Amino acid sequence: MKRLTAAIALAALATGCSQIPSYQAPQNDLPPSLTLADNLKLDNQLNDQAWWQSFADQQLTEWLEQALGYNRDLAVLDQRLVQAQAALTRGQADRLPNVIGQAGLGRQQTSDNAFPTNQGAEFDRFTLEGLVSYEVDLWGRVRAQQQGLVARYQALASDRQAAQLSLTSAVAQHYFSLRALDEMVLIAQNTVVSRQENLQLRQRQFELGRLTPLAVQQAEVELSRVEVELIRLQAEQDQQRNALSVLLGHNPTQQLAMAQSHPESNTRFIDLTLPPLQLDWDSQRLLQRPDVIAAEQRLQAANADIGQARAALFPSLKLNALLGFSSVDLNSLFDSDALQWQANAGLTAPIFNGGALRAQLQITEAEQQIILLDYQQTLRQAFAETLNAISQLNRADAQLAAQQRQLDALRKTLDLAQKRFDAGYSSYLEVLDAQRALFDAEIAMARTQRDLRLARIALYKALGGHSQAAT
Repeated sequence: MKRLTAAIALAALATGCSQIPSYQAPQNDLPPSLTLADNLKLDNQLNDQAWWQSFADQQLTEWLEQALGYNRDLAVLDQRLVQAQAALTRGQADRLPNVIGQAGLGRQQTSDNAFPTNQGAEFDRFTLEGLVSYEVDLWGRVRAQQQGLVARYQALASDRQAAQLSLTSAVAQHYFSLRALDEMVLIAQNTVVSRQENLQLRQRQFELGRLTPLAVQQAEVELSRVEVELIRLQAEQDQQRNALSVLLGHNPTQQLAMAQSHPESNTRFIDLTLPPLQLDWDSQRLLQRPDVIAAEQRLQAANADIGQARAALFPSLKLNALLGFSSVDLNSLFDSDALQWQANAGLTAPIFNGGALRAQLQITEAEQQIILLDYQQTLRQAFAETLNAISQLNRADAQLAAQQRQLDALRKTLDLAQKRFDAGYSSYLEVLDAQRALFDAEIAMARTQRDLRLARIALYKALGGHSQAAT
């Protein structure tokens, strides 16, 4: 017994010989801040809110809540988290002693030839035993396994956050694209009505001899051009609506309808105001992006895998103990004479395995380098996405101002062209050119309004959004 106790004490001292490499966080070369246009004011005021609340759009918020509640991909990831949590619990059990109990009863006949006296025996046997086994974590194998499970669970949780961010971004993108298409369809419908009225007027003028047939044909061509554009926009509108329905967990055949109680439902898209941008702009925030966190957690898991592979090269020590009762008579099963016990320590060491364990170590070390490269690429991609979003946002804002000036100028141009034509100073072609340019500019303005919102969504997504929405 003293020898066993000494062996256990020696094993306890040896548990400090961990083979797990010391984890070093990878270096990054991110600049301290990002350059933004003067009109973009970024701060931390929304850190306690979901990022989409910055748009102050009740319909968007309502549909995003629907998407978060019914999205299949998030539901799948939730179940994978349940699996990972169960695996983590199972792994934690490996660090504890394994205790089992067993009870038995039986009757047996011994062989007459098995004893010198040629007298076999037939008797009952009753047993009640408890067995304890425990692997002493000499080299940190069990601890490395646990660290790997924790890191993989956290990586999966970050994957879930990244999927949620992608989902909310996609819903917002489709929502504003649909709102922009609604606006463009309305512009086209109003323009078709205007062109039809204009064509009727030109036909009457032709009948009165005030216009040539060419002017009437030009008016018909312009009407047809707008009708073709209207059909194209309506087809694109249906596609956006179907895509949004799928993201919200609806059947695409189910019609999406905006709640009329929301203020934005009764406001034209081009008249919606966009609140000032409020965002945490420190570039180090990229390290908190869910996909970057997941990549680093996988790097930590790979580091733990190396610890397991190294520990497999060394002997393993397992302690076993048995305590119980055994008797041929059930009535005397718990007598002191029926007590039995056993204790032993087993040392298992790899002697020859054809280099398999060394090869496994090389595999895990190479895998760690691959994951490190993936992490570095993920961080670079995050920085590139942020720069692209900032560039797009800066240019969309400047483009919107320029297009508004263009739109104002084209409206004046059309008014002047119409007056010149009515006064007989110019041909009807000038009016058609002005009408065509104004229609194209109105459509372009709706697209730029959309692009400005999409750029803002891209920037929120690139920086990982704000605080996580409720799940």
